[in-house]
Amino acid sequence: MGRRRRNHSDDDDDALEREWLKKRQKSTAKEDDGNRDDDGRSKDETSNQTDKGAAHHNSETAASPAPATKKDDTNSDADKIERLRLKKQLKKQRQKEKKAEAAKQADEARQKKEKEKLQLQKMKKEQATKKNEKKKFSDTKQTNEFKSLRKGVKYLDLKVGNGPVVQHRKKIRVEYSLRAKNHTTGKIIDASKNFGFRLGKGEVIEGYDIGLEGMRVGGIRRLIVPKQAGYHNDDIGAGRGADLYFEIELLYVAP
Repeated sequence: MGRRRRNHSDDDDDALEREWLKKRQKSTAKEDDGNRDDDGRSKDETSNQTDKGAAHHNSETAASPAPATKKDDTNSDADKIERLRLKKQLKKQRQKEKKAEAAKQADEARQKKEKEKLQLQKMKKEQATKKNEKKKFSDTKQTNEFKSLRKGVKYLDLKVGNGPVVQHRKKIRVEYSLRAKNHTTGKIIDASKNFGFRLGKGEVIEGYDIGLEGMRVGGIRRLIVPKQAGYHNDDIGAGRGADLYFEIELLYVAP
């Protein structure tokens, strides 16, 4: 006999195990059938592929830009035109500012040059004035020196005439004034606007005839006539024996 005889309880357990395995297989088969699509693929595979396709589509959509519309192109062109216009406007403004600055600098340079020119002219004028004053002072000093003639008569030409020269025994006309003490502030003793006489014929005092020698028409001369060539000791208003101060302008000399 040698084999171990299985009892009834072991057989029941095997039967129950086989039955459970069959039910398990049937349940698994139903779940597989429910998870498959029409093509026989499992729903998980289909879902995974669908998710992958959607992700790929989304990545392509994100990577590739949306096509530009006609309106977007128009706006872009308008922006470019506006930028160019602003750029040109700015360039013109800068050029205008440069021209204004150059004009300002030129004007300042011109004003500076004119100022220097005026200063130079003023300096030259001042130098010329000083020179003239110096010359005038020198001339005045020289002209203030009376020249002596006969009998103590002295003369000083204030102005040298350019007309005919006086001649003896020819009729002349003069304008004169006679003062006491000096030629400028002294008391006026006698005066005439148009006095006529014949030179050298004794019609006037001797100092008058002596003092007019060499004068030309248009000239002005001052005379200092002492008493010996004038009225001697007679008092004609300047005092007895006083010097006489004449200022004479020669108006006419007869031909």
